Amino acid sequence: MSFFKEVADRLGGESVGSYTVINYGGEAVYMEGVKRIISIAPENMRFACGSIKLTLSGEDLKVSELGGGCVTVTGRVRSVSEEE
Repeated sequence: MSFFKEVADRLGGESVGSYTVINYGGEAVYMEGVKRIISIAPENMRFACGSIKLTLSGEDLKVSELGGGCVTVTGRVRSVSEEE
């Protein structure tokens, strides 16, 4: 279960959307709900989260953790954008 879904359930709320992204001050990005990796490069990464595609742009990007639909990317993250 997603950490964020579990928090919402325990607080009596609901988790909305197919993914969650947390940007740690441009030094790292944590994502939940990733279904597939589309591409990985040091300046650009793309991930599929259901019908949504997430694009990370930056410098020296590296996947530091991957598993169970969760991905952590480190490096100098300039932007995270969504496309359908």
